[in-house]
Amino acid sequence: MGRRSAVLLLLLAAPLASQAESQNEGAIRALRQDSSLKVRTQAAVVLGQRNAVDAVPALREAVAVDDAAAVRLAAVAALGRIRDRSARPTLRAAAESDPDASVRRAAQKAIQELGPIAFSIADTQGTGGTAAREALRRAISAELKERGYAVVDRGGMRLKPSVLKVDVDSRAGKTVIAVKASLVAVDDDGRMAAMLESGARLSASGAIPEGKLGTYSAKALEAAAKTLCEDLAAKLGER
Repeated sequence: MGRRSAVLLLLLAAPLASQAESQNEGAIRALRQDSSLKVRTQAAVVLGQRNAVDAVPALREAVAVDDAAAVRLAAVAALGRIRDRSARPTLRAAAESDPDASVRRAAQKAIQELGPIAFSIADTQGTGGTAAREALRRAISAELKERGYAVVDRGGMRLKPSVLKVDVDSRAGKTVIAVKASLVAVDDDGRMAAMLESGARLSASGAIPEGKLGTYSAKALEAAAKTLCEDLAAKLGER
């Protein structure tokens, strides 16, 4: 029996629980290194069937650089089956620019199988004090959930909000609170996906008591957060 046939038999064998990790390593090695188109394709298929999360980097690499459309197609299908959201940038790039139409279609399907984009939100930076920064972060999280996005503790697209300004102007019988905030979105693979700014103003008759300024500022920041999330959704829609 030839070496390549033996490799194929190994990949196709039903693994025992204690052997799964080592067999994944063998399939990953075959996907990355074997010169046989059939072996690399079968390796990708098997890794998808096993829901091998540890193989996601190798599968993403295959989608991006393998010369064989059959291998890229099998790797795309595997990523869609595993449903690891970190694969989204690779799948999006394949859906947009892979030279093979079948790979582009499969990548579009795999993106749908990943489900909604997930966001994790970093601690808010900037001015305005702790209450204002927390108000912006809570408002962004609530707005994203309202739009059907997943908000997770870690992973996904990383959002970095900042409060740029909280100004209170009391004169002429009214109080105006003006806020400005920014939001930077960083893709799963570390690339900046969006850099957005938004402002909002809230007016009230008379002077606002000191103890209620935080509440009014939070409402203004909620309005800014709504616009930031609208702009983010529009930006991602372009992608």
